[in-house]
Amino acid sequence: MRAYVEFAKKAFQNNITYRADYVAGVINAIVMIFVNICIWKAIYEDEQSVDGVQFKILITYVVLSFLMQCIYGMDEYHIEYKVRSGSIGLDLLKPINFSAYVFSYNLGILVFRIVMQLIPALIVSIVLFKMYPPFSLSMAACFVLSTILGYLVLYNLNFIVWISSFWFYWTFSLVTIKDAAVMILSGALLPLWFMPQFLVDFINLTPFASIYYVPITIYLGQVPMEEIAMVMVKQLIWALGLFLAGKVLWRIALKKLVVQGG
Repeated sequence: MRAYVEFAKKAFQNNITYRADYVAGVINAIVMIFVNICIWKAIYEDEQSVDGVQFKILITYVVLSFLMQCIYGMDEYHIEYKVRSGSIGLDLLKPINFSAYVFSYNLGILVFRIVMQLIPALIVSIVLFKMYPPFSLSMAACFVLSTILGYLVLYNLNFIVWISSFWFYWTFSLVTIKDAAVMILSGALLPLWFMPQFLVDFINLTPFASIYYVPITIYLGQVPMEEIAMVMVKQLIWALGLFLAGKVLWRIALKKLVVQGG
């Protein structure tokens, strides 16, 4: 366990070394929130609500979505680099679990983003955009737990895509397609409130809604208290299901391992 903690600390230290990237990340998050609020303000014009959704609630949704995107960022090409360079062969010889190593590495990135990007961006967002506070303290606690589950769903989905580097020399196209699907179907860009019902029904059969939409709607108090446990169990099931799928694919990938690059 201590080794994996050290991997996480190393990832944190690597990220904090580049202070310009840290500052740019905070500024980028704030600018993206501002731009999207301006777009939605133009759509709403002088209306207080559209399709029953109040503008202030939408602002809070937009702010939360982009703040979550800040901390959900991961190293998409870490495994690909190791496969292409051939260093994965050495990693597999080490007395560590490679999957656990990749998770701890990204956990270090998560901690960095929470401390160095989320907190400053959150403070600025509260002051500038006047986002709503949590519906209640219990909802706030459920939101944090749901966000953690959403991260696990996204991580395990990402891991499956990352493993494809054992079959594809470049995974850029696959990562791009995956990112587009996540942004659109998870409600990260457009809340599911505004989507056709048949599409929402389809999305609810996939893991995507568990990533952004579920945590944010819990924060806003739009999920009845008696249903919160059910939706979080669904998040947990998706996280475990994708985790097991990743395990199976990882075993298949090891059998096909061809070290490239020496």
